[in-house]
Amino acid sequence: MPEIYLAPIYKVDYGDATADKPQSKSWSTEHGQWLIIGDKEGPKLLKKDISGWTPQTEINEQWTNLPRKADVFKNGNDVHIVFVDECALSVVKMTYSIGKEKYETQRKKTLSIPENCNSIETATITQDSKNEFWVCADMNETIMVWHSLDGKEWSTPFTIASNINKDDISLITKLENQVSVIWSNQNTQSVYERIHYDGDKSDKWSQPIIIQQGNNNADDHLNATVFENGEMMIASKNSVDQINQPQFVLRVRDKKGHWTNISYELLNKGKSPSRPMINHVTSGKIFEAHSVKNKENNRYHISINEIKKKNNNYIFKELIRLKTKIKGKNGDVTSSKDPFFSKESKFIFFSDDLGNIYSFDLDLLF
Repeated sequence: MPEIYLAPIYKVDYGDATADKPQSKSWSTEHGQWLIIGDKEGPKLLKKDISGWTPQTEINEQWTNLPRKADVFKNGNDVHIVFVDECALSVVKMTYSIGKEKYETQRKKTLSIPENCNSIETATITQDSKNEFWVCADMNETIMVWHSLDGKEWSTPFTIASNINKDDISLITKLENQVSVIWSNQNTQSVYERIHYDGDKSDKWSQPIIIQQGNNNADDHLNATVFENGEMMIASKNSVDQINQPQFVLRVRDKKGHWTNISYELLNKGKSPSRPMINHVTSGKIFEAHSVKNKENNRYHISINEIKKKNNNYIFKELIRLKTKIKGKNGDVTSSKDPFFSKESKFIFFSDDLGNIYSFDLDLLF
């Protein structure tokens, strides 16, 4: 299997700076490529230029003390970001100024958090076809959603699911004329979905849809990509955790909302896979990436895989392994919420627990 050692593109004073699992932290426009990472003082915005990935000093100073974990939704030259910390959520809007050739912060909004909050692990953001905004997050043992008609004024949260495990998470994503919230519930060994149709009242949601139930199929690892034909794929981890049994589940949703679950990636005595993410190229290629821990020497690598559908089967082919010189953790792979375009760079990112950030362009595989 081909291997490549990567040098860091940037370093921060904060470990696991590309966390967390369902979040998308990068985006591209005709004006450039950007990445948001966590740091001790708050989140940081980096831009790709001829010298590498360069911090955007003015924005970063404005973001001091904001929550560190970020999920990004891009629409044209506008970017909306939900920043997440323990019992703290903020939504920031940025707009790219063509004249000044840089992003400028338009507004920062702090979302209402219930007083009984003990912890929030992660959150994601999307915008529907009516240009309304949605944020979804786990809080204590519930999944909660915040809504905004225009991104300026946000609702108090309402509960989508309750009685989940403290370890469970969710994600929210835009589909055709609807948004989907998906979450794990390790207490019931289930993965669920609820749908909101664009234009309905904000608290009108479908009944919970069981994506899969039983056999320890649920865990707090979820990452999604939505295809141009309206289908969606989710890379997820289960809780089986047995040698020679699959650790991951590829969950495929067709346009009509029907789900197919495909187990893959065996756990073995020497290596433990974790935290899968997924994205695709508009030309049709599908990529999955995840971290792998070598239990014998405590070293990690990032496994890059291509997923192909052949007849009614899905084939997983490992293409390359990304390694670093450090001995500690490498992981938290992330990319864009948007798909990759054929004629543009296709960056994925990951980080280690020392604050180093790494990138890899999937174009190098072709």
